[in-house]
Amino acid sequence: MPCGYHLNQEDGLVTITGSGEVSLSEAISIGRELLDDPVFDPQLPHLIDLRGVEVEHSHDDSMEFREFVLQAYRPGVDASIAVVIDHSLDQAAVANLFHLSCAMEQTELFDQYDQALKWLMRREFVQTAVPR
Repeated sequence: MPCGYHLNQEDGLVTITGSGEVSLSEAISIGRELLDDPVFDPQLPHLIDLRGVEVEHSHDDSMEFREFVLQAYRPGVDASIAVVIDHSLDQAAVANLFHLSCAMEQTELFDQYDQALKWLMRREFVQTAVPR
């Protein structure tokens, strides 16, 4: 399966992954499936790993994807979202993801997996020290 997600309640993280050629309609389908999952917790941060993904898209698909992300997915997630990309995406896909990440609060785009994890950990898992 080129797209999938994993809800890890124990570690407190949702991961969404893709590999190979992925259509935007597949991405929307996975997003809807995730939001409708009975164990989905909107408080868990999301790590979206798009390394190795090639996006199949048309203008209409891009508009539908943007609408889903901004009107359903982002409002359905209360935590931070880190998106990891690499050189496998074409320039148009990178530009679209950059614009989407800028349009969403608490969302960042990364080209290094470890930096995305560090960002999520600092934002979501670090507790403030209690003064003595």
